Amino acid sequence: MSVNEVKLNKAAVEFEVKGGINAHSRTFCIGDEDHTLGNSLRHILMQHQGIDFAGYSVPHPSEPMVQIRVQTSPDYVPATDALQEAAETLADVCDILLERLEQEMPSVAEDSKRRNIILQELEEDDEEEEEDEEEEDD
Repeated sequence: MSVNEVKLNKAAVEFEVKGGINAHSRTFCIGDEDHTLGNSLRHILMQHQGIDFAGYSVPHPSEPMVQIRVQTSPDYVPATDALQEAAETLADVCDILLERLEQEMPSVAEDSKRRNIILQELEEDDEEEEEDEEEEDD
């Protein structure tokens, strides 16, 4: 059973950026993620020549969090921009892979449609809950 299948603890942090004065050196803590996202982003980051260092760690298997360290050259974009660009590239790669799978396997396309409907329903439920909480606070 993988870490993705069972979440023992809710992540203490959704997203946190750690670092000092230098904008070219940052550590990003991303909650509810593991090696899958960490290694994928590290791989994409290391393909750019302006990246001096990219690495990741999962502090402990029972902590649902990945830490991604990014250091860029002084003449390259800041670390936050580099991570954002890598995340966008990863999303594009995933979209291309899904398109190709859907072309080869029509059942994947049907599953994708069902998943999108479920995700939309969940988002609507979350919005309703937030509205209810705001009404209770007032």
